[in-house]
Amino acid sequence: MVSLLLSLSLGIAASLAFLPTVREVPWLVWLFVLSVSLLLTVVAVWCRGKLAWPLFLMLFFLLGMCRLVQAVNLPLDDVSRFAGETVGLTGRLTGEMRWREDETGIQLSYPLEVLQVRRAHRDWQKASGCIWLYGHAASQEEASARIGDLVQTAGEVRLIHGYRNPGQIDMTLLRREEGITAQVFAGKNKIQVERQETEPLLRLAAKVRQHYRASMSAVMPADDAAAIFALLFGGYEGVSADLLESFTATGLVHILSVSGSHISLVAAAVAGICMLLRLPSAVSAVSVVAAIAFYSLLAGFVPPVLRSAVMGALSFLALALGREKDSRRILLLTGLFMLLHSPLLLFHISFELSFLATAGLLYLAPFYHRYLRALGLPAALSLGLSITLAAQLATLPVLAWYFQRISIVSLLANILVTPLLDLLILLSLLSGMIALLLPTAGSILFAGGSLLLGLTAEMTHWLADLPFSMVMVPAMPFWAVTIFYLLLLLPMLPAAWRETSRSLVRHHASAVSLFLAGMMFLVFSRQWLTPPELTVHFIDVGQGDAALVTTPSGKALLFDAGGKRTGDFDIGERVTLPYLRHYGVRRLEAIFLTHAHEDHAQGCGAILQHLPVGAVYTAGERREAYARSMGLGDNDPALGAFQTAMAGQRFHLDGLTVEVLHAPLQEAGKIPHGNEASNVYRLRYGQASFLITGDLTSEGEAGMLEEATDVQATVLKVAHHGSRTSTSADFLAAARPVYGVISAGKDNSFGHPHADIVTRLQQQDVKILRTDHDGAIVFVTDGRHLRVSTFAEQSLTDRLQEAAVAPQKQTAPS
Repeated sequence: MVSLLLSLSLGIAASLAFLPTVREVPWLVWLFVLSVSLLLTVVAVWCRGKLAWPLFLMLFFLLGMCRLVQAVNLPLDDVSRFAGETVGLTGRLTGEMRWREDETGIQLSYPLEVLQVRRAHRDWQKASGCIWLYGHAASQEEASARIGDLVQTAGEVRLIHGYRNPGQIDMTLLRREEGITAQVFAGKNKIQVERQETEPLLRLAAKVRQHYRASMSAVMPADDAAAIFALLFGGYEGVSADLLESFTATGLVHILSVSGSHISLVAAAVAGICMLLRLPSAVSAVSVVAAIAFYSLLAGFVPPVLRSAVMGALSFLALALGREKDSRRILLLTGLFMLLHSPLLLFHISFELSFLATAGLLYLAPFYHRYLRALGLPAALSLGLSITLAAQLATLPVLAWYFQRISIVSLLANILVTPLLDLLILLSLLSGMIALLLPTAGSILFAGGSLLLGLTAEMTHWLADLPFSMVMVPAMPFWAVTIFYLLLLLPMLPAAWRETSRSLVRHHASAVSLFLAGMMFLVFSRQWLTPPELTVHFIDVGQGDAALVTTPSGKALLFDAGGKRTGDFDIGERVTLPYLRHYGVRRLEAIFLTHAHEDHAQGCGAILQHLPVGAVYTAGERREAYARSMGLGDNDPALGAFQTAMAGQRFHLDGLTVEVLHAPLQEAGKIPHGNEASNVYRLRYGQASFLITGDLTSEGEAGMLEEATDVQATVLKVAHHGSRTSTSADFLAAARPVYGVISAGKDNSFGHPHADIVTRLQQQDVKILRTDHDGAIVFVTDGRHLRVSTFAEQSLTDRLQEAAVAPQKQTAPS
């Protein structure tokens, strides 16, 4: 079953890797190939031939390829086909409406199943697919809607687009797996709601959740109510940043997502009650399954909850029936059926973490427990340590890829804090039920829950503040991940397999030693023969600028840090910082800021809080302007690292020279500000050079040319995101770049980059690269040669997006 699951997964991955080719294969051809493969497999099994198992593996490999093609081939009437158009649409609300208040009014969002679409001056036509609709209202009541209601409006259809950087959680892929293929922005268009009496169960669940939220909000602070609501039903909305960071540092952040741990907790609580009442095993099993189903309904029947519920119910039934050993088979069968039903789950972080953690608990934890008990550790300690170690090791490559750090204090947190959190969840669930009948009693219990949350929060903060509570783990390449899991699973192999492996190694010791020595020689000789290289990353931070520079010895510099995103989304903390960690950056020698605008400087605040930084070089604006942009106080100690860069300054590091070509300073009492204050930096490494221009205006460019400043560069970071107020023809002619990098947000409201600038670059034979199209852009140079790669070249999401909008010759049947 393990090999079948691996074959299915490899087929899915291979199909996505070659998606432009395999999706053109007619579905009748797929049906013929699968039928022949199945026939050959049946014949081989019937004849008990040696090829039976290889043919089984080939069948599941082809099945994985076929299922992926079916999953990405959207119907011709899918709403994503209208991307880039403004259309009228009618849809049915599939989840709870969300709202957020800001200075412009109420910002609304709705998950909708699209029913029909109308293009301009045309009739309504049938459409399909699910979307997120974003709109605006003067009040929440103006456009309030319930699950199942019909919603009608008009807006621009856009494909879902996240930040496309290595290691970034791919929200596009996550939404696609959930069936959401586009988003619609209604702007100021009116949103009309038609009441429908449908979806009684989901509406009842929504009312119960609203009851919990209202009951908690009445007796406890808003932050506490948001945190307990998240513990009960999942999500991070309203949870304070400090608590979220502490949960992350202690390895407890998973508790804020409804997962197998919640299902197990509910099942254990109900099973315990049944045991106390001495109910028959059959009645206990039915009660536990019913409790799991009820809790899943309360949590909204979202896909992660359903996956956890199915896994928990099956596992509990295996335990109740005395079939503990079948739990591993249940895990593998569940994985097989889930991937067959939704092959995109293979690339979903929720599925990856939950499946690997469960596999670690089932396969690794018992082995570690026996080993630690043999060393003389107490049963309780060895059990807690083995469970934590198994889950951490099984998920380590995924955690390193997405989060670049693991918690060292997670064992202590699981021993000290997790029982309190489990008690808090059960107490809060009970409080809400009691509040339905006895509001006063429920309020008292909820108040007790608030006090318990305060205790757990203090303990979590204390653990998170311990020295070395977190360890940085850079992303692992594929070959390293493969070796890691092979070594991890080696002790789990059957004794006969291990003995056979030892015998083979003993009999061929010379050959094995020679092979390992040859591999080590190849690795080290490549490092010795490869000249030292500089790497320059232009990070996709949306409508902003950020560039990471790493020298041959691994020292790092940052030019601008991105920023400016509404709500509680901090681009510095959520985009730029994870990118640095993904590439193993633990210290920045310096940060060079072109000017104080938020889309360039805001992200620096989060970086200063989490990474040591040697110095921060700024433009001639006041220090207070940078403090406001970063959300720091005017007397924040972090501002002590700030220095004003001066024109003509040079910085040298590992063969790299950073030149300050342009730095407007205070003249006649006038302090430069805005885009006019932008510094210009040039990076030189051998014959390769990079010009970082910030938001330099055409007037600033003209001033540099009048001063006869040498602005020639191999790579030009096009100023002001491609605005037509910059990158004049004269400046471009003087710079003579080979590449032009435009850092702009997808579908930004400014129209960047402007068509005139794109045309001007093309007329000068400049190779254009854009973060809104290409994602992260990486240049590598040894000082003589320059090579470039983009995230889009390797992106799974880009293949899916192309598949979403490309015309299809054949549509596979569902």
